[in-house]
Amino acid sequence: MEVNKEMYRRPDYEEEFIFLDLDDCLYSDIPPNAPFVLSGLDTLSPTLQIGDHLKLVGEYQETVGTCYIFSESGPSSNEKCPTDQSHAPSKEVKPLASLQKILKFKVCTEDGSKANVATIDD
Repeated sequence: MEVNKEMYRRPDYEEEFIFLDLDDCLYSDIPPNAPFVLSGLDTLSPTLQIGDHLKLVGEYQETVGTCYIFSESGPSSNEKCPTDQSHAPSKEVKPLASLQKILKFKVCTEDGSKANVATIDD
């Protein structure tokens, strides 16, 4: 029996997942399917350029505990939708990754500083 050594070889790199937090940004400024460039992930202040006009500067934050990222899929084609509105169709949830860091972005002003975005609660 021959063992494939490539299957057991460790990769030459370490994979790390980071959550990009854009909560302080105005989503109306980001057009759908806009091209973006994420650069400087190995620096203290990575940048995210969205389209030609929106530049965001990020700052790493450690999570409290471990954050888990899941993917959600709808009901299978074999599953019938219930007629009773009180029961929603079931969804399948699969774990994708765990992460220890959040990259929180803020809008960058023309002079290169981070802008404070004020929100008004109704």
